[in-house]
Amino acid sequence: MDYRSLPRYANSDLTEYRNQLFSTKTEKPNQAAQVFGTLFHALLLEGREPQAIPQAIRKQLYAMRDAVRQNRFASKVLEAGQVEQAWLWDDPQTGLPCKCQTDIWVEATELIVDVKTTSARTYGEFLNTCDLYAYDRQAAFYLDGLPKASRFVLLGVQKKAPYEVFYFEVSAHRDCIAGGRKKYQTLLRGIQRSGFIPSSWKVQLVS
Repeated sequence: MDYRSLPRYANSDLTEYRNQLFSTKTEKPNQAAQVFGTLFHALLLEGREPQAIPQAIRKQLYAMRDAVRQNRFASKVLEAGQVEQAWLWDDPQTGLPCKCQTDIWVEATELIVDVKTTSARTYGEFLNTCDLYAYDRQAAFYLDGLPKASRFVLLGVQKKAPYEVFYFEVSAHRDCIAGGRKKYQTLLRGIQRSGFIPSSWKVQLVS
């Protein structure tokens, strides 16, 4: 069964539930940005060539990929790690079925690396997006779901020249992880009470 079709709660489902609770219209996913991110992940992690896209976007994707490959840390983890690994577990507090898919998993160093495309112009702006998109929650959710993992690193890749790669080790900040854990546990408890079904599940049920 395909990862996306598994009836388990992913971090993106927690975001959907949070947005439903607070009617956060401004934080709904940008479809174009999601497609671009999917193309970039496919190129970087799977070596899958983008098809039927404008030449300018193709050049942009390859420039970003090359920037990551030229980054010393990124090149090492890409060589040593497993890409797009799926993980399944049941949340111990609520019993809800959960899942995640790691971009890069390096078992030898207990390291999860998550790659983000970003419009941030500076490192400070990238850190602000970490708060905006609740990357602390994602880090805590993944770390708690993978008992062998002890480190979680974000790599932000600029979508425009100079295509800088930003490094942020979320797990090095205990308060950040503790805050993220509180966020995801609160959302899971709400889901348990409400019986919330993510839209991705509904698509599978219909089909």
